[in-house]
Amino acid sequence: MFSNNNFISLKQLKLLLILDIFGMGITTLPRKLAEYGGQNGFLILIISLSMAFICLFIINKLASLFPNESFYSYTSKIVGKYLAFLISLLFVLKIIISVSFELRIFSEILKEIMLFNTPFWVTSLTMLFLSGYMASKGYETRGRIAEILIYIVFIPLGFVFFVSIFDVDFSNLKPFLKEIDFKKMLNGSIYTLFNFSALEFILLVYPYLKNKDKNQIKNTTKNGLLFVGIILLLISIITIARFGKYDIIHQMWPVLEMMDTIDLPGSFIERQDAFIMTFWIISIFMIVNSSVFFSSLILKDTIKKGTHTMYICLIIPIIYLISLIPKNIGEIYNLMDIFHKYFGILYLFLIPLILLIVAKVRGIKFEKN
Repeated sequence: MFSNNNFISLKQLKLLLILDIFGMGITTLPRKLAEYGGQNGFLILIISLSMAFICLFIINKLASLFPNESFYSYTSKIVGKYLAFLISLLFVLKIIISVSFELRIFSEILKEIMLFNTPFWVTSLTMLFLSGYMASKGYETRGRIAEILIYIVFIPLGFVFFVSIFDVDFSNLKPFLKEIDFKKMLNGSIYTLFNFSALEFILLVYPYLKNKDKNQIKNTTKNGLLFVGIILLLISIITIARFGKYDIIHQMWPVLEMMDTIDLPGSFIERQDAFIMTFWIISIFMIVNSSVFFSSLILKDTIKKGTHTMYICLIIPIIYLISLIPKNIGEIYNLMDIFHKYFGILYLFLIPLILLIVAKVRGIKFEKN
C-alpha cells in the first residue's frame, strides 16, 4: 500500500495518539467544563477521562482479536460483509464530518487571531493539501513526524503554563465539591468524551504495528491517554482558575485568551496568543492528517479498488465543501453540539462494544500472527 512505509513502533503510536487527542477542542474545553460544572468543571474531565479508559479497553480488546486485518475485514467476519460495508462507510462519514468542523474552526480562529485579512478558505485548503500530501507518504512517515513535533509542542507549552501558575488565583476554584448538579456533570462528561475521539483510530492501526504483543499495545495506548489526559486537566484547571466560572463562559476561546494575558519573564514574546497558536496549529495539522489518512484507508479497504492516494484526492474536496456549510462560528459550534450528541460516542464506545459482544458470542478468538 505504501511501499515500505507501512509500519510504526509502539512509541510512535503513543506520540501520534497524544498529538491527535490534544488538538481536539482544547481551545474551548475549559469553557465547556465551566458551563457544565462551574468551578468544579475539571471534575467532569476526570470522569470523562475514566470513561475514555473504558472505551480504550473495549477498542483494544476488539482490535486485538484480528491484529493483522483491516477494520472492514474483521468487521465482515463478525457481522457479515454487507453490514460491515455500512459500518465502514458510516465510520468514514463520521470522521469526515468531524474533521470538517475542526478545520473550519481552525480557519476561523486563525483569521481572528493572526491572519486578519486572509480568507478562511486559503488556510483551509493549505492545511488540507499539506495533510493530504503527508498522508500519501504512509504511516511510518506520520510516526517519524510525530517524534519531532511532540517536543516542539509540549516543551514550550509546558514552560508557558508553568509560568502562568504564579499569576493565577486558585481561590476561583472554591467552593470545592459544592453546588454540584450530578446530572449536568454526567451530561458534560459524555459531551467531553468527544475530545478523546481519536481513540477510534486504534480500531485501524493494529495491522501497521511492528510489535503485535497485545499487552504492550494496551500499555502503550493507556500511557498515551493518561499523559494527554493529565495535560488537558492541568490546562483546564489553570484556565478556570484564571478567569473564574462566571467570566470563562463568556470567552469564545479561553485558552487563547489566557495566553494573551500571561507576562513571560523578560517579555521576550509579545504575543503569547500567537505563540500558543503555533502549537495548536501543529496539533490541528496532525488531526486533519490522521482523519484524511484513516478515512481514505477505510475506503480503500472497503471498496478494494484504486490506490490510497486516489481516495485521499477524493476526500480532500469533500472535507472542504462540508466545512463551508456553517455560515459563522456560532453555527459551527451549534452543529458540533448536535453532532456530538448523536454521533460522538458511536465509534468510540457503542459500535466497538456491540462488535466485541457479537465476536464473543460467535466464539471468535485471538488470531496469532
